[in-house]
Amino acid sequence: MALEDIFQALEEQAKADCDQILSGARDQAASIAADCEVECDAIRRKHVEQREREVRAQVGQALNAARLDARKAVAAMKEEAVGRVFDNTREALGSVRSSGEYASLFRSLLEEAVSGVDGPFEVLVDPADVALAGESLRGLGLNAEVRGEISTAAGVIVTTDDGRVSRRNTLEDRLDKVRQSAQARVAEILFS
Repeated sequence: MALEDIFQALEEQAKADCDQILSGARDQAASIAADCEVECDAIRRKHVEQREREVRAQVGQALNAARLDARKAVAAMKEEAVGRVFDNTREALGSVRSSGEYASLFRSLLEEAVSGVDGPFEVLVDPADVALAGESLRGLGLNAEVRGEISTAAGVIVTTDDGRVSRRNTLEDRLDKVRQSAQARVAEILFS
C-alpha cells in the first residue's frame, strides 16, 4: 500500500499545484481584465472627447455660417430698401416738370452748367424743355444751340469743344451723386 499512498500523495500534490496555478491564472486574468477595462475607459473617453471637439467645431462653423448668411440677408434687405428709396425719388422727379417752380429750377440748373464756360457751347435738354432752354438762355443773355436729345426729368448737359467736354447738371445726375454719398446715412435713418 505504500505505492497507493505515494500515488495519492502525488495526486494531492498535483491537485494542490493545479489549484495554485489556477488561482494564479485567475488572479492574473482578473488583473488583465481590470487593466483592459481601465485602458478601454481611457480609449472610450479619448474618442468621446475627440468627437465632442469635432462636433463643437462643426456646430461653430454652422453657427458662423448661419450668422454670416443672416448678416448678408439683412444687408441685402437694407440695400434693397435704400435702393427703393432712391428709385421712388427718381420716379418722383417725373412730376417736377409740372410744378410751378420748374422754370426757375431749370434756369438755375442751366446757370450752374454754363457758369465759367468760355467760348461756344451747346445745350442738350429733354425735348420737352427745348423752348424753356431757349427762353432761359435769352434771359441770361447767352446764345447757344439747344438740342432736345436727352431724356431727363429736369436739367441740362452743356457741351464745349465740339462735344469733348460736357457738364451734366440734371436732377438724375444730382440724385446719383447724393446716392453715393448719402446711402449709408439713409440706411442709418431707415434702420436705427
